[in-house]
Amino acid sequence: MDANISNEAALRLAMATKSLPNVDIKSLIGLLIQHLGEPLSEQKIKTLSPKSFRILVSSLDDSVSRGDITSALAILTNQAVESIDAPSIPELPPIFGPKLRVAITSNHGEMLNGHYGSCMRVLIYEVNEKEFQLVDIRTADNSLKGEVRSDYMLSQLRDCQILFTLSIGGPAAAKVTRASIHPVKKTAPMSASAILSDLSEVIANNPPPWMKKLLD
Repeated sequence: MDANISNEAALRLAMATKSLPNVDIKSLIGLLIQHLGEPLSEQKIKTLSPKSFRILVSSLDDSVSRGDITSALAILTNQAVESIDAPSIPELPPIFGPKLRVAITSNHGEMLNGHYGSCMRVLIYEVNEKEFQLVDIRTADNSLKGEVRSDYMLSQLRDCQILFTLSIGGPAAAKVTRASIHPVKKTAPMSASAILSDLSEVIANNPPPWMKKLLD
């Protein structure tokens, strides 16, 4: 271990950079040491402001979304993710009739902008041929890693039929599929409303056989 960084800080950085897949961890450590001084420690990292961290990350990869940067900083500083840009569940009557329960991996707002392996929360929606609504928000435990994290995430999806996410590894996707949940990867962040509006249209007009079976 480099004497310029504590073991605890190195562990948090390794976890946080899962939200920043195109950011080189060694380069990020170098910038953090320049900004905070050495040795780099958890206590120093906790003094980082969101703006400063955003500038540091953007200097390494200007394509990183604000949501992914927020997620990474929350992991670094050990913040409670429930309160970071979380949407609120509307007080609406339930959707009646045939419907699907859909999970969306998210880091902030009502957005698909999280990766399965590092998202801050999972948004749960009910959707039918005419409408959709947010019914639950399930916080992801970013202290978990590997198989433990994968099993935990699956436990948060057991009552869902479809998962929308930015990325998911092969083994994790296989687990999701075996649990009768259909994983769908999107290539870029997008609003939940755009995804669910499209899904409503598919349900109304020409659902594939597997979806039609779920709705019967």
